[in-house]
Amino acid sequence: MNEDIPAWAIELIKQVERLNEKVPSHVDWVERNIKDFEFRIRELEKARWQSAWLSALASALLTGVSITIINSVLF
Repeated sequence: MNEDIPAWAIELIKQVERLNEKVPSHVDWVERNIKDFEFRIRELEKARWQSAWLSALASALLTGVSITIINSVLF
């Protein structure tokens, strides 16, 4: 039977079989990395919103203090 199949085709079949054996471990690796990336992105989003609130609060506080100082100097 192998006599009818060219040598290059047999080699190609062997390479495909080796790749098929590796696929499950690569799929697991990809799934783990996707979950890790998703977790990291969610943490960055949380930090971004927390810093946005802190920036807004600090800005409002600084504005209030500035206005109070300006009003006390002018009036």
